[in-house]
Amino acid sequence: MMYWIPLIAALLVSSPAMGSDPAMEVVNCWDAKRGIVQPVRRKRCTGREVTTAEATRLKADYERQRQRIMIQSDAIRRAETARRLTFHSAGAGFAINESGAILTSAHVVSTCDAVELRVPDSARRLPVRIRATDKANDLAILDSGYRVRRYLRLAPYLPPEGEPVAVIGYPQEGRIRLTPRLTPALVNYTLSDPRARGLIGVLGDVRRGHSGGPVLDSRGRVIGVLKAKIDSVAASRLTGTILKHLAVVTEARAVAAFLEKSRIRHAIDGTPGHERTEAGLYTIGTAATVRLDCLRHG
Repeated sequence: MMYWIPLIAALLVSSPAMGSDPAMEVVNCWDAKRGIVQPVRRKRCTGREVTTAEATRLKADYERQRQRIMIQSDAIRRAETARRLTFHSAGAGFAINESGAILTSAHVVSTCDAVELRVPDSARRLPVRIRATDKANDLAILDSGYRVRRYLRLAPYLPPEGEPVAVIGYPQEGRIRLTPRLTPALVNYTLSDPRARGLIGVLGDVRRGHSGGPVLDSRGRVIGVLKAKIDSVAASRLTGTILKHLAVVTEARAVAAFLEKSRIRHAIDGTPGHERTEAGLYTIGTAATVRLDCLRHG
């Protein structure tokens, strides 16, 4: 049924008007995204020019890969149905060493029947094991076997009042984000006493889904882990000041103590470094941050 395609190609190539211009020759053009090969003129080939034999091999490889993905997806769906687990909430976590250990807030994972890490830019979800928790400081360290593109280092000292920081996470904006976002914020010690409580206050548009994410200083170092947003009404009654977007962060010293106690490798960056742009902080923060889904029995 398909013999007419190479026949037309042969006629077009042998045509005196067309044959003189190589760009008008008909070639096999491989479209890797769609897994198909089409006979088109060379100048219109937006994929890769291949031989007939190579096209046959590529199509077979693409189909095998597609079948594997479908089988894996079906297996995941069947497993979830059998477990009867449903999505409850989402938070953030970030890699704290080159082995991919994930640091987050304990409350993001502590009440879950299962926790899954969503692989960035993919439909894949990986099961997560809780390795250690510190409920007093609301911290947890997780293992997933997944290696993120980079890991983050801790800041060596507390940031000053009013210093700009960047919160990285998956804030709910009508729906839960699939990609991390950077939210600008400012350090504010109005209701937080890091010396006594190990908490840093930040003013910014913090929402559900930010919990467990890193808070970075202007040099890309972690000053702490986002813990929770403070109730605006209660904060205003205590201070007499309207603090609409106040949140608290478990500061880096408490984080370092937890990691040392849990024997988790980590780094404290005491070098002067250089201040980064918002785009630079976004690149650093999002490359190390992942979404964590909390699942519960339905």
